[in-house]
Amino acid sequence: MSDHTSVIVSVLPDCDFTHEKPVKAKYDGKTKMGPWANMCQSHFDQNGIGLGLGRGQKLIIKDKDSDDGARAEELDGTNP
Repeated sequence: MSDHTSVIVSVLPDCDFTHEKPVKAKYDGKTKMGPWANMCQSHFDQNGIGLGLGRGQKLIIKDKDSDDGARAEELDGTNP
């Protein structure tokens, strides 16, 4: 059974908070202000309320080379 702390995605969205250049999000979660947001590591540390059901999930990019589709590669949240 899933612990609801991570989710596999095909594409990482940009962080919803302001940056000089776009930064990829590492988390989708509820913020201390109430609304949910896609957040980079820094903004998750500042504004996130944690991981789990009703709190947030770490975004993991799907490994397209996987045989079963379950293998995933975590990215560091920066643009290549």
